[in-house]
Parts: sequence; structure tokens; C-alpha cells
Amino acid sequence: MNRTIVLTLALAVVTAGVLAAGSSGARQDQRTIGLVLPDPNTGAPLSTPVKSGGSTAASALGDHLVVIPADGPGAITSAVESLIARHAGAIVVNTDQGAETVKQILPALAKARKARIPTLSYDQRIPGTVWVTGSTPHQYAQALADALASQMGGTGQYAIIGQQGQQPIANRWQKLIASYVARQYPSMKLIKVVRGTGAGNETEVATVKQFIAVHPKLRGLLGVVPTEGYMVANAIIQAHKIGKIFASGNGGICPPLDVDQARYVRDGAEEIVCAGDPVKLGYLVVWAADHLASGHAIAPGSYAVGGPVGTVTYDAKHQDLPLGQPLTITKANLDQYLPKSG
Repeated sequence: MNRTIVLTLALAVVTAGVLAAGSSGARQDQRTIGLVLPDPNTGAPLSTPVKSGGSTAASALGDHLVVIPADGPGAITSAVESLIARHAGAIVVNTDQGAETVKQILPALAKARKARIPTLSYDQRIPGTVWVTGSTPHQYAQALADALASQMGGTGQYAIIGQQGQQPIANRWQKLIASYVARQYPSMKLIKVVRGTGAGNETEVATVKQFIAVHPKLRGLLGVVPTEGYMVANAIIQAHKIGKIFASGNGGICPPLDVDQARYVRDGAEEIVCAGDPVKLGYLVVWAADHLASGHAIAPGSYAVGGPVGTVTYDAKHQDLPLGQPLTITKANLDQYLPKSG
């Protein structure tokens, strides 16, 4: 046989073998998605379910997920730089350590984008990133209001309890709640928006108890931020007003509930409203990272994410991709969301 023909046939066999391996094995262009999140071993319980959801999404999409627990600006910066060095397809970052930490990690994220690596954040917004959230402000405000109204039978006096120095989103929730209740539950009357100290201690509980004492017709309290969600439940319990005064409280991104929150719900002192399920949030944020890493933009419109998430819609006005599924935890469904130690 002609030597040229032999070489041509051999090359064809090798090529066919490579194509076959690519079609039956792992994706040849497997992307690395970096997920930098607070260390669950240092008091960040949401990181574990977010990681779980993200891992499920990565498996479904054929991605390689690299999870790096990191607390503090130095550790987060190092994690981002290591992912840049690995030529990650996209980098997701979350921090629960406040505005100063966010400010200090911005240069590392800018460096990633300069290297054409998309950056994302979830829960807390980080400037310059695609922001993935639990639910839209309207959805969450309405869920908090509905939880309280359902317990009050849609009638009676209620108060919104916020805190001093709260985030702008909480101010927005307050306004949305007040306007929504006025339209949807005209027999409910907002008597006051109270700003607690945010200390989350017995002194603050005593202040809420005093508010209850001087408003004998009060039937509802709405804790619009997580700390005040604890305060209103504690005040109702200590004032012996369970079943007389009702409450709904901001649980943040949850479940799981912590032991105290679970007790409040079980005892009938409060219903907890979660901005979104963290497992689903983890799935969504890795899906979004894969979408961006593949060269697609996230533009206004709906996206079929699949998995446990279903369809989501990008909110162009507020520049976020919300999960859009608030979760209200009541006595009826509490058992599904108990802490693992419970």
C-alpha cells in the first residue's frame, strides 16, 4: 500500500478516536468556575448549601467547580488572584464582612475582568459584578407583608420595625410594604415605622416590649431586617402576647433556620420569610457564571435555568438576576427547614 495512503488512514483513525472520546467523555472545553465564599467553619452557615447547589449545577453543565473558603480581604484577594492564574472561566465572590472588605477586594476583581474573566457576586452586591439575589424587592416586601396579614386575618394595627443605619434596600422594603398593605389589606393600619438600635440585645427587646405596652390595639409587628426579626419575636414571647400579637421576620437567605428562629416559629411567635433557598441560589449563581464564561451576556429577559430553579428574569432596572422565590416558613412547613442539630 502507498505510504501516503497508510499515513492518511492512520491519521483518520486517530482523529476518529479523539472525536469519539470527546463525544462520549467529558466536555473537551470544560470550564473552571471559581466560587469564593465565607468559610463555613468560621460561622457562615449559608456557604454549605450554596456550595451544594453550585456543585449540582457544575455537574449538570459539565464545569469544574473550584470552591475556595476565604474570610477577610487578604484571603479573598489571594483566592481571586489564584483563580486568575488558573484562567478560570468566571469567578463568583461572596463576603459577609461588610463594606470595607468589599472595597478592599475590588482591585482583584477588576484585575480578573481585565483578564476577560467575568465576575459575579451573590447576596451582597459587589460593584462591577453581575449580582445574583434571592428575590426582587417587590417580591420580598410582599412576602413579608402577606406572612403578617395571613396571621392577622388582614385586619388591625401593625408596625414595621427596622434599625438605625440599615441598608438602603431595607428602606425600600419598608416603603413597598406600606404601600402594598394599604392596597391589598385596607383593614390593616400602619401605626408607626420604628427604628431599633440594631444591637440585638435585651435592652432592645425591652424597647420593643415598651412599644407593645403603649399600643394596646397593636396586632402585628414586622421585623424588616434580620436583627429586628429576632427582636420582635423575643418581645412577643416576653410580653406573653403569643396568639394576640403576630409577627413576620426577615430571615435573610435561608433555610436553614437557626435554633432560635425555629423555636420562634414553633411557638407561634413569628413566621420567618427567607429571601431565597441558598441551595437554589448556589445553582443559579454557577449557572450564571457558566453562561457568562461561555461568552454570552445576561441581558434583560427570561432564562430557562433548569434544575431546581426553573425560569428566572434579569431585572435590568436594578441590574440583578433574582431567584425570585421568597420562602415563608410557618408551623405547617417548619419540619422541612429545621437546623441539622434540631
